[in-house]
Amino acid sequence: MKKNKTTSLFNLIEIASTFNESSADKKKQLLIDCSSIKLNSKKIIEQYHNCLLFLLGYPENEELFLLAQKELERLSLAVKNSTKTLKDQLERTGITYTQTQAANSFTLIKWLLNLFPGQVSLHSFDETGIHPKEILRHALSEMEFELAFSEKLNPIKWIETAAGSKNKNIILNWLINHFEKIDAADLIKDQLFESLKIYIFILPTNKILSKGFGNFDLHKKHFHTNGLLKRFDEKEIINKKLPAPKKLSVAEKNTIIEKARIALFLLNRETEPIVYCNADGLKFYELEHGLSIGLFSILPERRLPLESYIGFMMFKNGYPMSYGGGWLFGNRSLLGINIFESFRGGESAFVFCQLLRTYKQSFGANYFEVEPYQFGKNNPEGLKSGAFWFYYRFGFRPIDADLKQLALKEAEKIQNIKGYRTSIETLKQFTNSNLAVNFNKESQPLNPSLISEFISAQINLKFNGDRNASEKWCLSVLKTDLGIDINKANKSEKIGIKKLSFFIGFCIQTKKLTASEKNKLKRFVVEKGNSEFNYIEISNTLNFKKIFVKELSK
Repeated sequence: MKKNKTTSLFNLIEIASTFNESSADKKKQLLIDCSSIKLNSKKIIEQYHNCLLFLLGYPENEELFLLAQKELERLSLAVKNSTKTLKDQLERTGITYTQTQAANSFTLIKWLLNLFPGQVSLHSFDETGIHPKEILRHALSEMEFELAFSEKLNPIKWIETAAGSKNKNIILNWLINHFEKIDAADLIKDQLFESLKIYIFILPTNKILSKGFGNFDLHKKHFHTNGLLKRFDEKEIINKKLPAPKKLSVAEKNTIIEKARIALFLLNRETEPIVYCNADGLKFYELEHGLSIGLFSILPERRLPLESYIGFMMFKNGYPMSYGGGWLFGNRSLLGINIFESFRGGESAFVFCQLLRTYKQSFGANYFEVEPYQFGKNNPEGLKSGAFWFYYRFGFRPIDADLKQLALKEAEKIQNIKGYRTSIETLKQFTNSNLAVNFNKESQPLNPSLISEFISAQINLKFNGDRNASEKWCLSVLKTDLGIDINKANKSEKIGIKKLSFFIGFCIQTKKLTASEKNKLKRFVVEKGNSEFNYIEISNTLNFKKIFVKELSK
C-alpha cells in the first residue's frame, strides 16, 4: 500500500503541468490518494511541497486549489510534529517550521530581529571574516583593554564575553545594537558588518516564515480551466495597455514588502530594492492570469547616481513566484529575471512577457538588455535549458555582430532540420555577448558605463584627479547655470544634488539649455532624492543626446 501511495505522489508531480480534458479529475484523485501518505521523509516532503505550490499557482479549478491548500496545511503540521533529525534534514528548504541559515546584510538582520523576536540567532563567523574585536573594541569601556586586544578568544568566544551571554539570540541583538551606535555613514557601516562574514539562523515558531504561507490575498484567484498559456502574440501583450497601479494602504504595501523580503531570504538572496524600500517606494499592478507585480525602488540615500535600479517581485495567485530587477536610464533597461523552482514548467514565457510590458509602459523603456548569466554563463542550468532561445523568442539578439549572425544560422537550422538542437558549445559562445532588443527601433541609448568612464577621464584631465576640486566646480555650475544652490537645499534635494552634480557638470551643455530644458533638469536633480518613479518619468522627457557635451552626443 505504501508503495502505491508513493507512486501516486510521483504521478501527481508528473501530471501537475498537464492540462487536458481529464487532467483535473486525475489530479483530484491523486491528491486524495496522497492525503494518506505518511510525510516522514525529506524526499517525499520536499517534492510534495514543491508540487503543491505549483498546483496553488496553476490550479485548474477551485476544488483543486482548496485540496492543495488543505494538503499544504497537513504537510505543515506533519513537519511541525516531526523529529529534530527530519527538521534538520529539511534545513534551508523554506518549508514551514524548518531552520534557515544564511549570510545577510545588517539592515535585513535588524528587520528580521524586529519581525521575528526570539527566533533569529547568531550561527557562526566565517573564518575568512574580520575578527569582531577589530570593529567592536570601541564599543567597550577603555578599561576593558585586555578584552579589546585579546589574542586568545575566537570570534564566538569574544562576542560571548563582550555580550555577557552564551544565548545566540541575545548575542546577535547585542551585536546589532552596538553596530547601530557606530558613528559612520550607513554604507560604511554595511561594509564593516559585511566584513565580519556572519551567518545567522532562524527557527520559526509560526508559518509566516515559509514558502508555502508567504502569500497574500489582494485579488481573485485565477483558475486555468483552459490550460496553460504557451502560445500567444508577444507584441500584442507587451503593447496591451497596462492597468493603473492598484491603490493600496500603507499596511497593504508593507505586507507586500514583507512577503517579498521573506521569499528572497528563504532563497538565501537579497536585492537592494526589496531590502531598502518603504511603502512610498512601492508600485503594485494586478495583471492577467492571476499575476501581479510589485515594483520596488530604493531609499534615496542608497540609490544609484544615474540609473534607477527598480526591483520586482511577481506573484501568482498571491504566491511569490519570480524576482529580479531593471537598471533604467532614459529608454534603456538592463533586465534580470529569476523564476522560483516550484513555479517552473508553468507560464514562464507569459510571465516574462508581462515583465517587459510592465517595464516598457511603467518606465518608458524600449531598449532592453540581458546579461550572459541569464542564458548560461556560469549557469549550467541556463545552458541545458537553452535559455538563449527563450530570449530569442522575444526579439533579443546578441550585441556582438558575429554572434548575431551565428544565432541567425542556428535559428534557420532549428526551423528547417527536424529534431535539431543547438550544441552546448554553441550556446556557450553566445554567452560572450549581452542580448538586446529595441522595440521602437531608435538608435541604441548611451550606456551609463560609458558616462561613468567619461566623468573619470574629465576629472583627471581638468583637475588632475582631485575629486574635491571637481565637486566644487560642478556645484558652481549647478548654482550659476541652473540656480541650484546646495547650501539652500533641503535634505532630499541635497541627495539628488550630490548624486548628479558630476553628471550635470561634466556631461551637460548647461549654458546652451533653453529655459524649459533647465526647468526639467532642475526637477530631474531634485526628484533623485524624492521619488525615483518621478525621476524616471522626468528623465524620459529629456533629450540627452541633444544636451550632452559633444564627446557624448556623437
